Amino acid sequence: MQDQNKLVHLLNQPGAVSGTSIGEHLGISRMAVQKRIQALVDNGLSIEAVSGKGYTLSKGIRLLSDSDIGAYLSASTCESVEVLQSVESTNSFLLNKEILNAKAKVCVAEAQSAGRGRRGNDWQSAPYRNVMLSISWGFDHWPETITGLGLAVALCVAETVNEVYGLDVKIKWPNDLMASNNKLAGILIDVAGESSGCCNVVVGLGLNVHQPDWSMSEAPYRWTDLQSLGVCPDRNQLIGEISSSVIAMLSEFGESGFAPLVDRWNALSSYSGQRVNVGTQSDFIEGRMVSVDRAGALLVVDDSGYQHRFADSNVSVRLAPKL
Repeated sequence: MQDQNKLVHLLNQPGAVSGTSIGEHLGISRMAVQKRIQALVDNGLSIEAVSGKGYTLSKGIRLLSDSDIGAYLSASTCESVEVLQSVESTNSFLLNKEILNAKAKVCVAEAQSAGRGRRGNDWQSAPYRNVMLSISWGFDHWPETITGLGLAVALCVAETVNEVYGLDVKIKWPNDLMASNNKLAGILIDVAGESSGCCNVVVGLGLNVHQPDWSMSEAPYRWTDLQSLGVCPDRNQLIGEISSSVIAMLSEFGESGFAPLVDRWNALSSYSGQRVNVGTQSDFIEGRMVSVDRAGALLVVDDSGYQHRFADSNVSVRLAPKL
């Protein structure tokens, strides 16, 4: 893995780099260089072979770098930033690492082979194009609401993207990010710990920057990406600024919870005031979405005027069909 990181670093320099030069830097043969290059191509990285010059990345690709991300990361409580070329899941990777109280670790991957979404769904993302980010954090006690924590993360991401890039990203309860009713990003929260003791959290974010693979077109709603919205960000900057916002929130959430953020979240709610179906396909409530409360629970009023409260973030929320 370390040699592959060195190879990626060499390819990430301006201009083409020869196979001979790569071999000298890595201490391997030209044949081994070709195999390493092919492994990256098989993993989804677009590399061009230029006759007489060597190898170069295709235009428009800027790879992730821990130092470049760190340059945009303003959180003093961040312990480390790790960039992986490929991993099964960034969340699972951090869950297997030591998580320290009030300290963050940031992990990003260029490619995931087993990315996870909510309710056991897969998260599919084109390699070397998007953001697959996880942040770990240790609380000295369990937060008042884990549902509210997911909402708070979604708020941090939406506000950062809107402020930096001038977009109008909304949040679909509990923590999907939407642009023009199309899904831009999703968030997954993993927690571990004893109920009476500390709580370890890993926050996962999948954000579409350039997603050319629309294989999930059969999903209940279409996906979109930042490029389709007219934004072509430096992913290192995007990750650094989002991580800074999320880590700052995590440092306060253990004591303050979701309550101080509820008004800001409701202001970005995508379905506020609209008729929705909440539950499962076979057992759902139809009504008008009112808001979320101070714990992050969803409030929906049915046609009889009864207000339902949903605290389980694993239920499905969909716009009700128009009559």
